[in-house]
Amino acid sequence: MLMLASCGSVNDNLEKMIPDDALGVVCVNLPDILNKTGVKDDGQLVIPEAVKDIVDQNDTSPICTMLTDLPYLGLDTDSKAFAFFTNKTFGSVILCPLNDEDAARKTIARRTGADFQQVEGIDCIYREDNLYVVADKVLLIATVNRAMEVNKAAQQAAIILKKQRKSILDNNQVKQVINADGDINAYLQQDGLRLILKKSKAYREIAQKLPLVEIFTESDIKAYECHISLAQDRADITTRIIADQGSDYNKLLEATMAPADATFLKAIPNSMDYIITMSVKGNNFVKLQQIQQLVKMFKRLPYIGRIDLESILASIDGPIAVGLARDPHLEGEWNAVLAAKTTNPDMILGQISTFATSMGQAPEIYDGEYVYQYENKMIKLGVIDDVLYLKMLDYEQTEGYAYELETVRKVFEESNIGLYVNPQVTQGGTFAYGMNDHFNGKGQFIPTEKGVHSAQALLKVLCSIKPAQAYDDMLDDEDEISSTLGNAIDQLKPVE
Repeated sequence: MLMLASCGSVNDNLEKMIPDDALGVVCVNLPDILNKTGVKDDGQLVIPEAVKDIVDQNDTSPICTMLTDLPYLGLDTDSKAFAFFTNKTFGSVILCPLNDEDAARKTIARRTGADFQQVEGIDCIYREDNLYVVADKVLLIATVNRAMEVNKAAQQAAIILKKQRKSILDNNQVKQVINADGDINAYLQQDGLRLILKKSKAYREIAQKLPLVEIFTESDIKAYECHISLAQDRADITTRIIADQGSDYNKLLEATMAPADATFLKAIPNSMDYIITMSVKGNNFVKLQQIQQLVKMFKRLPYIGRIDLESILASIDGPIAVGLARDPHLEGEWNAVLAAKTTNPDMILGQISTFATSMGQAPEIYDGEYVYQYENKMIKLGVIDDVLYLKMLDYEQTEGYAYELETVRKVFEESNIGLYVNPQVTQGGTFAYGMNDHFNGKGQFIPTEKGVHSAQALLKVLCSIKPAQAYDDMLDDEDEISSTLGNAIDQLKPVE
């Protein structure tokens, strides 16, 4: 009883430090995760043998750095840790319970190459936009939203540690999410998601090339919640989008989403690194503002803009999917397969064939497929079970199809929005995620290696992730797409 009371007191203390205007909160069940990953062994914190090699090979990885320091941080491993996001002084704040403040100070001073100093009554280090504070058996690590004097950052940290603001615990919905069953529980407001995404170059590029993603990132969705539970043979992930029934998001998705159907997997090789799908009613889908933006951009492209993309999209009635795999022979190139269930596949094939012929590039027709060649890749167009597909591969396909993979097929049979990641990408397990409606989703990570706990397999995957590079100058995406597609059309030719 004393132990339970002690743990509850520590957890409540940290939760009360999270301000009620936080844009997102993450609760990490530290005791369970440390045990399941093998980091906690017989009461001691150690790097598991199963991940030592990966840690040694990826010393620039943030996760590996954290693991290396973990045994020496003086953590209280019987209590939870928390993180939250704001758009004020700090972008993110991590709160960890401590049982040895001196150990924490020594480890952080060694890692940062700086000494703790008293500022505004708290013991802290301010280094490279990060503030480290050790006080009252709590380690606070905060990243500032903009450069500032150390005393201002310290003042804000003191306000958090002294619980001088209204707490997130006053929001019952958030409290229920972060205290739910699960090893990791997260609640993120829509504004919090935007705050995170606006710093991502990858997201900006995706949003410019594929505006459809803004249905989720720029709509009137209120918030997202996520729960991760780590079992021996799998990690289960459940998500929920929080939005009103009368919201534009709900009305939009109800009008455009079509029932799930896994037939498209018959056209996608089982070797694809990623498979992504969304099932839509094309006649409504094409009316979306984001799709109209794509259509207008497409019409401005040289040559290929003559194809009636709007009528093609309007004919879709079911999944539209893409499979992607890195080209093993050319760095930066991808093999790709596009598949869509359509009410009029012959019309689409006819449009493409007529266009190609008008460019003096009539196709070869072999085994019912239209065959072209582009640089090192063969392009094939065909139809199977009302699914129109376009394959762009640099090899002659000999492997089977994703439809034959039971785990993958089952996910897409139940999901009108879905994602599959091949284990050869993660180097640790298979990941599949799907939404069977536009509010609720679930996924699984299944370790490739038998007998390895899912927590350890995930830890190995996270340790292999390289840190993001500094932002590069953004290209004019429209010019980039125009140039790429224009060159592709110019060089498209029949197979000799």
